Amino acid sequence: MEIINLNVEARKKENNLKSLRKEGIIPGVLYGKKIGSLIILLNYKEFLKAFAKHSVSSFINLVSKEDGVNGKTVVIKEIQKDPVTDNIIHIDLHEISMDEKIEIEASVHFVGKPEGVKLGGILEPLMRHIAIKGYPKDIIDTINIDVSSLKIGDIIHVRDLKLGENIEIMAEEDAAIVTVAEPAVEEVSAAAPAAESETAAAAPAAGAAQPSQKD
Repeated sequence: MEIINLNVEARKKENNLKSLRKEGIIPGVLYGKKIGSLIILLNYKEFLKAFAKHSVSSFINLVSKEDGVNGKTVVIKEIQKDPVTDNIIHIDLHEISMDEKIEIEASVHFVGKPEGVKLGGILEPLMRHIAIKGYPKDIIDTINIDVSSLKIGDIIHVRDLKLGENIEIMAEEDAAIVTVAEPAVEEVSAAAPAAESETAAAAPAAGAAQPSQKD
Protein backbone atom coordinates (compact mmCIF):
# COMPACT_ATOMS: atom_id res chain seq x y z
CA MET A 1 0.00 0.00 0.00
CA GLU A 2 1.33 3.44 -0.91
CA ILE A 3 2.70 5.67 1.85
CA ILE A 4 1.80 9.38 1.94
CA ASN A 5 4.03 12.05 3.47
CA LEU A 6 2.29 14.45 5.82
CA ASN A 7 3.67 17.36 7.85
CA VAL A 8 2.64 17.66 11.49
CA GLU A 9 3.55 20.01 14.31
CA ALA A 10 3.20 19.72 18.06
CA ARG A 11 0.32 21.76 19.47
CA LYS A 12 0.50 23.78 22.64
CA LYS A 13 -2.29 23.28 25.15
CA GLU A 14 -2.93 27.00 25.32
CA ASN A 15 -3.69 27.19 21.59
CA ASN A 16 -7.27 28.25 20.89
CA LEU A 17 -8.84 25.53 18.75
CA LYS A 18 -11.45 27.82 17.22
CA SER A 19 -8.80 30.30 16.13
CA LEU A 20 -6.61 27.53 14.71
CA ARG A 21 -9.45 26.20 12.57
CA LYS A 22 -10.12 29.69 11.21
CA GLU A 23 -6.47 29.84 10.19
CA GLY A 24 -6.77 26.61 8.19
CA ILE A 25 -5.27 24.31 10.83
CA ILE A 26 -6.68 20.94 11.90
CA PRO A 27 -6.04 19.98 15.53
CA GLY A 28 -5.44 16.31 16.18
CA VAL A 29 -3.95 13.66 18.44
CA LEU A 30 -1.17 11.20 17.65
CA TYR A 31 -1.30 7.93 19.61
CA GLY A 32 1.67 5.59 19.94
CA LYS A 33 3.12 3.00 22.30
CA LYS A 34 6.22 5.01 23.16
CA ILE A 35 4.89 8.56 22.99
CA GLY A 36 1.49 7.81 24.51
CA SER A 37 -0.59 10.66 23.13
CA LEU A 38 0.63 13.88 21.57
CA ILE A 39 -1.55 16.81 20.53
CA ILE A 40 -0.66 17.91 17.00
CA LEU A 41 -1.52 20.33 14.21
CA LEU A 42 -2.06 19.61 10.49
CA ASN A 43 -2.47 22.01 7.59
CA TYR A 44 -6.02 21.73 6.21
CA LYS A 45 -5.16 22.43 2.55
CA GLU A 46 -2.15 20.14 2.64
CA PHE A 47 -4.24 17.35 4.13
CA LEU A 48 -6.93 17.66 1.45
CA LYS A 49 -4.31 17.75 -1.31
CA ALA A 50 -2.53 14.68 0.07
CA PHE A 51 -5.72 12.63 0.09
CA ALA A 52 -7.31 13.99 -3.09
CA LYS A 53 -6.19 10.86 -4.97
CA HIS A 54 -5.63 8.47 -2.09
CA SER A 55 -7.79 6.62 0.39
CA VAL A 56 -7.92 7.91 3.96
CA SER A 57 -6.94 4.36 4.92
CA SER A 58 -3.49 4.83 3.33
CA PHE A 59 -0.33 4.66 5.42
CA ILE A 60 1.11 8.04 6.40
CA ASN A 61 4.76 8.89 6.93
CA LEU A 62 4.98 11.77 9.39
CA VAL A 63 7.32 14.64 8.61
CA SER A 64 8.02 16.70 11.72
CA LYS A 65 10.66 18.65 13.64
CA GLU A 66 9.49 16.93 16.81
CA ASP A 67 11.73 14.26 18.33
CA GLY A 68 10.16 10.84 18.22
CA VAL A 69 7.55 11.90 15.67
CA ASN A 70 9.46 12.35 12.40
CA GLY A 71 9.49 9.17 10.32
CA LYS A 72 6.72 7.40 12.19
CA THR A 73 4.23 5.43 10.13
CA VAL A 74 0.62 6.01 11.12
CA VAL A 75 -2.94 5.51 9.95
CA ILE A 76 -6.00 7.70 10.39
CA LYS A 77 -8.22 6.24 13.09
CA GLU A 78 -10.93 8.89 13.15
CA ILE A 79 -11.91 12.06 11.33
CA GLN A 80 -14.41 14.36 13.02
CA LYS A 81 -16.43 16.78 10.90
CA ASP A 82 -18.60 19.77 11.67
CA PRO A 83 -22.24 18.60 11.33
CA VAL A 84 -23.23 21.86 9.62
CA THR A 85 -20.30 22.76 7.36
CA ASP A 86 -18.89 19.22 6.93
CA ASN A 87 -15.41 20.70 7.48
CA ILE A 88 -12.81 18.55 9.23
CA ILE A 89 -12.41 19.71 12.82
CA HIS A 90 -10.26 16.97 14.38
CA ILE A 91 -8.14 13.97 13.37
CA ASP A 92 -6.83 11.00 15.36
CA LEU A 93 -3.65 9.30 14.10
CA HIS A 94 -2.41 5.94 15.38
CA GLU A 95 1.16 4.70 15.03
CA ILE A 96 1.51 1.26 13.49
CA SER A 97 4.14 -1.44 13.90
CA MET A 98 5.12 -3.64 10.96
CA ASP A 99 5.03 -6.75 13.17
CA GLU A 100 1.53 -6.12 14.53
CA LYS A 101 -1.78 -6.57 12.74
CA ILE A 102 -3.89 -3.49 12.10
CA GLU A 103 -7.52 -3.00 11.20
CA ILE A 104 -8.61 -0.46 8.58
CA GLU A 105 -11.70 0.45 6.57
CA ALA A 106 -10.80 -0.43 2.98
CA SER A 107 -12.66 1.37 0.18
CA VAL A 108 -14.78 -0.73 -2.17
CA HIS A 109 -14.29 -0.17 -5.93
CA PHE A 110 -16.53 -1.83 -8.51
CA VAL A 111 -14.95 -2.91 -11.79
CA GLY A 112 -16.78 -3.51 -15.08
CA LYS A 113 -20.32 -3.00 -16.35
CA PRO A 114 -22.77 -5.68 -15.15
CA GLU A 115 -24.73 -7.74 -17.68
CA GLY A 116 -27.88 -6.76 -15.83
CA VAL A 117 -27.15 -3.06 -16.27
CA LYS A 118 -26.82 -3.59 -20.03
CA LEU A 119 -30.38 -4.91 -19.92
CA GLY A 120 -31.68 -1.91 -18.02
CA GLY A 121 -30.94 -2.94 -14.44
CA ILE A 122 -29.46 -0.60 -11.84
CA LEU A 123 -26.20 -1.22 -9.99
CA GLU A 124 -26.86 -0.62 -6.28
CA PRO A 125 -23.77 -0.48 -4.01
CA LEU A 126 -24.72 -1.51 -0.47
CA MET A 127 -21.28 -1.13 1.13
CA ARG A 128 -18.69 1.55 0.37
CA HIS A 129 -16.11 0.40 2.94
CA ILE A 130 -15.24 -2.98 4.45
CA ALA A 131 -13.22 -3.50 7.63
CA ILE A 132 -10.20 -5.75 7.13
CA LYS A 133 -7.30 -6.82 9.34
CA GLY A 134 -3.75 -7.90 8.62
CA TYR A 135 -0.07 -7.08 8.88
CA PRO A 136 0.91 -3.73 7.31
CA LYS A 137 2.87 -5.49 4.54
CA ASP A 138 -0.26 -7.39 3.47
CA ILE A 139 -2.98 -4.82 4.06
CA ILE A 140 -4.74 -3.07 1.16
CA ASP A 141 -6.69 0.18 1.18
CA THR A 142 -8.95 -0.63 -1.80
CA ILE A 143 -10.96 -3.77 -2.56
CA ASN A 144 -11.64 -4.17 -6.29
CA ILE A 145 -14.78 -6.18 -7.05
CA ASP A 146 -15.54 -7.39 -10.58
CA VAL A 147 -19.28 -6.89 -11.18
CA SER A 148 -19.31 -7.48 -14.95
CA SER A 149 -21.00 -10.89 -14.69
CA LEU A 150 -23.84 -9.77 -12.43
CA LYS A 151 -27.34 -10.25 -13.80
CA ILE A 152 -30.50 -8.58 -12.57
CA GLY A 153 -31.18 -9.82 -9.06
CA ASP A 154 -27.65 -11.09 -8.45
CA ILE A 155 -25.91 -10.14 -5.19
CA ILE A 156 -22.27 -10.21 -4.10
CA HIS A 157 -21.85 -10.96 -0.39
CA VAL A 158 -18.86 -10.55 1.90
CA ARG A 159 -18.36 -14.32 1.82
CA ASP A 160 -17.72 -14.10 -1.94
CA LEU A 161 -14.57 -11.97 -1.49
CA LYS A 162 -11.18 -13.60 -2.04
CA LEU A 163 -8.53 -11.40 -0.43
CA GLY A 164 -5.99 -14.08 0.43
CA GLU A 165 -5.20 -15.91 3.64
CA ASN A 166 -3.20 -12.99 5.06
CA ILE A 167 -6.17 -10.62 5.21
CA GLU A 168 -9.04 -11.15 7.61
CA ILE A 169 -12.42 -9.65 6.70
CA MET A 170 -14.11 -8.23 9.78
CA ALA A 171 -17.59 -7.77 8.29
CA GLU A 172 -20.40 -10.33 8.59
CA GLU A 173 -20.16 -13.05 5.91
CA ASP A 174 -23.81 -12.68 4.92
CA ALA A 175 -23.61 -8.90 4.48
CA ALA A 176 -24.51 -7.82 0.94
CA ILE A 177 -21.97 -5.61 -0.83
CA VAL A 178 -23.63 -4.88 -4.16
CA THR A 179 -26.60 -5.96 -6.25
CA VAL A 180 -28.20 -5.27 -9.61
CA ALA A 181 -31.79 -4.19 -9.09
CA GLU A 182 -34.61 -4.46 -11.58
CA PRO A 183 -35.11 -1.41 -13.79
CA ALA A 184 -37.48 1.20 -12.44
CA VAL A 185 -40.80 0.92 -14.30
CA GLU A 186 -43.12 3.89 -14.45
CA GLU A 187 -46.52 2.74 -13.26
CA VAL A 188 -49.28 3.41 -15.76
CA SER A 189 -52.81 2.75 -14.59
CA ALA A 190 -54.60 0.48 -17.02
CA ALA A 191 -57.92 1.49 -15.50
CA ALA A 192 -57.50 5.15 -16.45
CA PRO A 193 -58.11 4.78 -20.22
CA ALA A 194 -61.02 2.44 -19.55
CA ALA A 195 -62.56 4.89 -17.12
CA GLU A 196 -62.20 7.70 -19.62
CA SER A 197 -63.92 5.59 -22.30
CA GLU A 198 -66.80 4.76 -19.98
CA THR A 199 -67.22 8.41 -19.08
CA ALA A 200 -67.22 9.41 -22.71
CA ALA A 201 -69.82 6.74 -23.54
CA ALA A 202 -72.07 7.81 -20.69
CA ALA A 203 -71.96 11.51 -21.55
CA PRO A 204 -74.41 12.68 -24.27
CA ALA A 205 -72.84 13.70 -27.53
CA ALA A 206 -72.41 17.43 -28.02
CA GLY A 207 -75.54 18.94 -29.58
CA ALA A 208 -77.70 15.88 -28.91
CA ALA A 209 -81.35 16.63 -28.00
CA GLN A 210 -82.25 16.03 -24.39
CA PRO A 211 -85.53 14.18 -23.63
CA SER A 212 -88.25 16.57 -22.52
CA GLN A 213 -89.84 16.20 -19.13
CA LYS A 214 -93.59 16.28 -18.76
CA ASP A 215 -95.43 17.34 -15.62
